[in-house]
Amino acid sequence: MTAWIMSIVGVVVVGVLIDVLTPEGDSNKYVKGVYALIVVLVIASPIVKALRSETDFSKYFEDSFQTDSAFVDYVNGDRKDSDEEKIANSLKIRGYENATVVIFTSTSDIYEIDRVNVDITLCIQTKEECEQDVIKLVMSVTDCNEVRVYDNK
Repeated sequence: MTAWIMSIVGVVVVGVLIDVLTPEGDSNKYVKGVYALIVVLVIASPIVKALRSETDFSKYFEDSFQTDSAFVDYVNGDRKDSDEEKIANSLKIRGYENATVVIFTSTSDIYEIDRVNVDITLCIQTKEECEQDVIKLVMSVTDCNEVRVYDNK
């Protein structure tokens, strides 16, 4: 760290000398451009070293980050409600007016849909008439592979 600070100080001193010693004119702007490039490289050198090294940064941030479970649950619940509404609206457009959609998600903090249940008991159509259509529709709206269609008529 001290070597980096000393190199920055050295570059600043060299910059002052270059500014004093270079004559005015076209060559001055090229010299200052090269100098600016050198300053950027000297300042950025620790970043390059840090990216190339295999430093374990987790020891610096162990106690700093904690998951706010209540917020994660709220956001995931909001996404679940939004997805259920989106599926229900898509089904309504297709003619399944009274379909009930229930999404089951994983218990982890990451929002993943495990299963979607669609109850078409109150719809005019029977399960045999529309099961494949409902499954395709739900799978197109979500990335869920398990869709169950219920008809308790």
